[in-house]
Order: sequence, then structure tokens, then C-alpha cells
Amino acid sequence: MNRNSGKKYIGAFLVMLFALLLNISVFAATAKYEAAVKIPVRVTLEGEKASSEEVTIVMTPLDGAPAFDQTSIKVQAKKGETVEAEFTKTFKEPVDLRYEIRETAGTTDAYTYDDTVYTAIVFVENDPETMGLKASVVKVYKDDDPATKQDAAIFINRYCPAEIDPPVNKVVTEDSGTAPDTAKFHFTLKAEDKTFPMPAGSVDGAKTVEAGTGKVEFGKIEYEKAGTYTYKIYEEKEDLSNFTYDTTEYTVKAEVEKKAGVLTATMTITRGAENVNSIDFNNHYSEKKENNTPAGGGETPSGGGGSPSGGGPKSGSSDTDSNEYWDPDDGSGSVLGAVRDAIENSPVGQVLGAARDKIGESPVGQVLGAVRGATRTGDNSIMMISALCFLTAIAVMIGWVMAFMRRRMNGM
Repeated sequence: MNRNSGKKYIGAFLVMLFALLLNISVFAATAKYEAAVKIPVRVTLEGEKASSEEVTIVMTPLDGAPAFDQTSIKVQAKKGETVEAEFTKTFKEPVDLRYEIRETAGTTDAYTYDDTVYTAIVFVENDPETMGLKASVVKVYKDDDPATKQDAAIFINRYCPAEIDPPVNKVVTEDSGTAPDTAKFHFTLKAEDKTFPMPAGSVDGAKTVEAGTGKVEFGKIEYEKAGTYTYKIYEEKEDLSNFTYDTTEYTVKAEVEKKAGVLTATMTITRGAENVNSIDFNNHYSEKKENNTPAGGGETPSGGGGSPSGGGPKSGSSDTDSNEYWDPDDGSGSVLGAVRDAIENSPVGQVLGAARDKIGESPVGQVLGAVRGATRTGDNSIMMISALCFLTAIAVMIGWVMAFMRRRMNGM
């Protein structure tokens, strides 16, 4: 009987041990019966002048699904980088759920925000190997299209500011003479409000540039926010010689608004009350004529006026307002006069004087007198003829002298 009792005790012990081991296994399986689910999000910021922008990604449960640990995520997007974040939740039972993921547009008008809507599918099931749960399927569909399955919700934002570039042109009209190619002019763009956007290089709401003729570049003006912006454009008045400056002032107005998620600018240009398509500044160039007339109103020596050798008016007078002419008989201002004086002061001069008197009364003398009168008119075109006539007269005079002397010698 003792032996039978011992067997009973041993059997009872084995049953209790088996039950204990079974409970431990069940407890261990229960502790692992959960699955962590992660849905990744990626945000990229594009644009040459983009800096950084905080955006919000929102997850919305569909069909009564339980919310994730985060209902929204704030992401600091940076230019040229892809920033990652994720929605997380731990499930403790098998599920088949749907969620919607989208980006909330920011407040900067210059950004074009990605408006893609993603549908996330979460499927959690039992894992026979671990006696726990596993997230066997996590899908993200773009715009609820199963054909666009991807591993994350991806949002690409772009920096697209509105912009204007006022068309300014410089023209020089040459009224007389030729304007120098090196001439430079200065133009100013001035904002109505110093806080308005301006081109690069502006100071206190104004920018002045230097340019020659042709296109004038202030640079593009970019806008990040909707609104109305007004500017004045004019040419600086300077003192370049022979230039008359254009004093026109133009008004440029930019109407900036966001249409269909894109910021756009409409530019209007006015000149006074008139709408124009471009900004044109036209300067006039006119060379001043120099007065080359000699003092006293006389003509240039080469023309025979004002020169003793030309036989014309004396310096300081003209042939229309003076009757004073150079007289070859006065013996001044001429080489011929000097020669004549020398001859008259010699013994031969007395003989020549007598001969001259007789020549003056002869036909030859009348011809010489006419030639001399012509030279007094100042007409240089007959100077050569006068010279030839003078030589002829000399020859005739010498002939008369020689004839006179022969007569006297024959009479002696």
C-alpha cells in the first residue's frame, strides 16, 4: 500500500509540473502578442532660392480605425534635402485598417505645396512561428490608386516666387554731330515703400544703375506674398556736354496674387496717365557750332580778304562797309614797293620816272592801270595775270628807257 501511495504522489507531481509549464508558455506567448507599425513620411523642398519651411503632415483614420500615436507631424523642410518622419502605433490584435495622409499648406505664398493625398493600408496578423503578431502588409497608395504603391508618403514642395523684370531701354538721338560711344547714363528704380521687394543690390528701397545705349538692367524683383507693389523709374539728370536729358518718370505697378496654388505677378507701366509697354529714355545730342570768323568780321587770308598781299580790305574792315584798300603806289607792305623805292632813290630812278610818266600816257599804261584796278578788288583769282602783266610792263619800260638813252646819246 505504501508502494501504491508513492506512485500516486509521483503522478500527481508530474501533472502539476506539466500544468505549470503550460501556463508559463501561454504567459510568454501573451507577452509577445503585439506588433509595432511605422508609416514613413518624406518631405523635400526644391527651388534655387528656397531656404527652409515648416510643413505639417496630417494622418486621418478611415472607416472607424483607431488613431495612430501621432495625428500630425511637423517637418522642417530644407532646400535640397529630404527630411524623414514617421507615424507609429502598436497593435495588440490582428487588424485590417485604412488611413489618409496629406500635407497642410503653409502660409508662404511663394511656395507651391504638394497636394497629393495618400491612402495607407495597415494589415496585422498572427505569426505562427512566434505565436505573436506581425504587420505583414503596410501599403501607401498615391491618390487611392493601388497601382501607385510605394513605401512612404512623399511630399515635394517648390519655392516659386512671382517676379517682374521692368523693360528699360536707352536711346540717344543725334540731332547734329556724333555722340561718343563711351557716354554713360544713370537710372534709378525707387519703391513707393522701402519694405517692398527690390532687386539685388538695392539700398533703402532704391537702386541706381549705370548704362550706355540699349537695354538697362535693374534685375528681377521677386515676390513671396500676394499684394500690390508700386515703383518709380527715372533717369538721373547729369551734365554731359551737348546732351539734353529725358525727364520722363515712369510708374511700375505689380499686382501679385495666388491662383490655383501658384503665385503670379501682373505688371502695369504708365507714363503719366498713359499705359505703355516699355520704359524708354531718349536723350538728344547736338554739337555746338564753333565761330571761326576772325575778329573784326574780315575774311581768311587765303580768300584774299584782310591780307595786304591780296589787295583786299585792311584788317578789321570788309569790302562792303569800307572803301580803304591797300595801294601799291604807297610803297608799304610789298616787296615790289621796296624794289621801287630802291630804284627811285638811284640815278637810274630819275630816268625810270620819266619813262613811267610816258608809259602812263601810252596805251600800255592804260592796260596796266586796268590790271592794277582789278587787283584792288581783292580778287586773288587774277593775281597770276597781274604778275604777268607787271613783268610785261617792266620789259616795255626797259625798252623805252633804252630807246630814250639812245636818243640822248645820238643828240650829243
